[in-house]
Amino acid sequence: MRLLFSESAVFRIFAFCILLLSPLFLLSEEDSLEDRWIQEGNILLESEQFEEAELLANSILESDPSNSKAEFILTRAWIGIGKEEKKKGDFLKAKEYFEKAYEKWPLNESIRKELSELNEAPRQYKRSLASFRNNSISQSASNKSIEDLTISMNVLRLEIEKLKIELETERLERTNENGWNWTYLLLGIQITVLFAIFRKI
Repeated sequence: MRLLFSESAVFRIFAFCILLLSPLFLLSEEDSLEDRWIQEGNILLESEQFEEAELLANSILESDPSNSKAEFILTRAWIGIGKEEKKKGDFLKAKEYFEKAYEKWPLNESIRKELSELNEAPRQYKRSLASFRNNSISQSASNKSIEDLTISMNVLRLEIEKLKIELETERLERTNENGWNWTYLLLGIQITVLFAIFRKI
């Protein structure tokens, strides 16, 4: 009789542990989803697709405003966009992005350096602009239409990426809602089973 009691007690303890730990496995799936988003953001940054990384980080921050990893990706994207704009010669846009990054990451020395260079750049730019302006007037008419097409294509590409991210976010929200429903259902079943087990004790 005593042996029978100990086997049933061991079984009850084992069942209790399984029922108690199973919701933790369901919650770990949500963490892996976030890790995939962060990994995708890092891939975009490494491949210098800064606008897409910015869109991704903003979409993550819309659903989770306190996500520090997404903020870090967003800041790195702003730094990358700022460097690209600086290379293009658009110092005002570059300064705008570096200032955004500096607000999020004020201790970064490279951002400070870029901002100080951009504060000095307009003076140097004005000097070189006068000599460049004479040569570029004839070329600007033909380049303007090409630039307009390029800008339009880039805007369309960004819109498509934004729509893709929004659709993916919506799909994930739907699966998360279903996941939580299943979690609550399983938790209710576990509580019922535990109540039944302890009632027999």
